[in-house]
Amino acid sequence: MELLEQITKKGLVIARINGLFNLAENYNVPDDDEKLKEFLKNQLLNLSRFSTLEHFFSQENLFIRAFVYTYGKGFEHAIAYIVGEPLERIAYNFDDCMTSNGLKAIPNTIRKIADEKIYIIREMFTEMFEASREKQRQLNAAGITFEDVMLQILNTAFFIGRRVAISVKLDSKMTISLNVETQDSLYDHTKYDKRYSI
Repeated sequence: MELLEQITKKGLVIARINGLFNLAENYNVPDDDEKLKEFLKNQLLNLSRFSTLEHFFSQENLFIRAFVYTYGKGFEHAIAYIVGEPLERIAYNFDDCMTSNGLKAIPNTIRKIADEKIYIIREMFTEMFEASREKQRQLNAAGITFEDVMLQILNTAFFIGRRVAISVKLDSKMTISLNVETQDSLYDHTKYDKRYSI
């Protein structure tokens, strides 16, 4: 999947320029590939069923929210391991996705570290999304769908969220409790909130 790797590289260059790969690596956190695959699959399936894209003017407006949200979920996943509360599964919440809030389970003292990087995260998404547009013909010819591209892009967001989290140096005397959801909360067209249109 060379084309997908080229798209991902555009975002990773932004991460590198902004020093995200120079951050300390204070902890080892397992990849949990199966949990991540399930989370991303549920997220993409749910967003594809979200039938009000016209409210967003463009898919870019919708998926930048998903990208920032997924970054937060990657951060949450790593912090959960670090504090000894590994996630049984990575739950997807449509409302939080629409408000780019993947960090709500994280205490404010730690959350601010992730929040400080969101401007970089948004720039990463823009670069990758633009690259996918530029390569649209090549992607179509190779049989690579929009969902394939978004899966790759969102996977990158999760990876960067984890990378930022393991750079955090937690005080061993600090007691940290996470209020993590374990069940998905999916899009319900009967309860659409007009705030998402903004």
